Amino acid sequence: MQITINQAQQDCNATIIYNGDTTSLFFDGAASDNRLIHENNLFVCIKGENADGHDFALDAVKRGAKAILAEHNPFKDEIPVPVLLVENSITALGKIAHAARLRFGENKKNKVIGITGTAGKTSLKELVAHILSIGTDLSFHEENVAKNILNYNTQIGMPISILNATGKEKYWVLELGISHPQDMHELGTILVPDMAIILNAANGHTEGLGDKGVAFYKSQILNFLPQDGVGFVSADYPELFVHSAFFRPDTRFFSTSSKLPYRAKFKEITLEGLGVYEIITPQHHFEVESSFIGNYGAENCIAACALALELGFSEEQIKKGIKTALIPQMRFNKHEKGNWIIIDDTYNANPLSTARMIESASELAKNKDFIMVLGEMKELGDLAILEHQEIGKLLGTTNPIAIYYIGNLAQAIQDGLKQSNYQGYFHLINNKEEFIESINTLNFNHEKHLILFKGSRSNHLEEYFKYFMEQNHAL
Repeated sequence: MQITINQAQQDCNATIIYNGDTTSLFFDGAASDNRLIHENNLFVCIKGENADGHDFALDAVKRGAKAILAEHNPFKDEIPVPVLLVENSITALGKIAHAARLRFGENKKNKVIGITGTAGKTSLKELVAHILSIGTDLSFHEENVAKNILNYNTQIGMPISILNATGKEKYWVLELGISHPQDMHELGTILVPDMAIILNAANGHTEGLGDKGVAFYKSQILNFLPQDGVGFVSADYPELFVHSAFFRPDTRFFSTSSKLPYRAKFKEITLEGLGVYEIITPQHHFEVESSFIGNYGAENCIAACALALELGFSEEQIKKGIKTALIPQMRFNKHEKGNWIIIDDTYNANPLSTARMIESASELAKNKDFIMVLGEMKELGDLAILEHQEIGKLLGTTNPIAIYYIGNLAQAIQDGLKQSNYQGYFHLINNKEEFIESINTLNFNHEKHLILFKGSRSNHLEEYFKYFMEQNHAL
């Protein structure tokens, strides 16, 4: 959005350091990484654990930054662009973004949608944004929707995504990610959404969220809805249901397992490899086809459909939007090479997302050999052993011919496998070469094989996936 320097100064109560007149100066968009700066951007200096953004201010100016948000003067000599001097850059960034959001909302037809959840919120955000970009003529108008860049869903990423919107859109679809107790309050204060979706709530980032639990903090987004706002929340998670009903009694609950007014059900896989889902709302009953496969996709589809219908989109618009939506990179992305179906879901992992990917992959692996490449799930604190045992137990029921594990807690996985009486092959691997060598020794039972890569980012499973793709010709 185009924001004048003086407006930004008022929004965050900054002191301007600059030798020239700032009256007619403005910035358009923002970044906290100097390498991502575009012409006329605001560069936000943030001091991190490994680097201090103040050290890169001059480079940001050379790349086109027209203003700097900083906690101290980052320039040694001449000040080339206005510096908005504040006590805390992240807090100030949020205030500037919040003010921009309020200006966007001055047009009452504009809507801001907040999306959160433990698993699948980025995929849902992309799905909702895609549906809302379709016109009545069933053509897509991406300029009508702004959304987070990738998964920029923190107190840094979400405000930057807001400032990178043009302000001319009809809809803003923003995801909110939390890992500490104060996160939702801080994000909700910035965004104040008109509508919200809580897709699910289960153990994830439990190490930082404390005793009140994930569902309690996720449901707090409902506190920031206006009186006439609408919240859609999954009723399939008991704690989430209780907290959401308390915070917002008029919440509209959806389900994939009970007969609520808003519900969806996975039916089958088409010959094209798409999942078919039955959608039921108080006024609608139809089917959609999606890149999602399995029960978890039903949750995404009913959430997106309920919101789009509330906004006045037709069944035809929704059907086309869901069928043509692309799943974000590294999230259940399917590739086919020779006799192999390779699924890349290496972006991150928590117990809920891991369980869902295992179930979906197992659905696709019917009449195929199923191989699992599993990485340790991080940030689970005291629940780590139990949650890995549960994943092992679930994985054992899908009966893959081989399981490759990377990380600690291999014993917990094996303990879970024993509970399911798993008789297949389990191998703790240490490097990519050992992994490929082991796969070459497997005895396959079918002509086609399916392999799923799933784990937390710190396991670097994306490197195993890439190596597998490179070496696939030799398999």
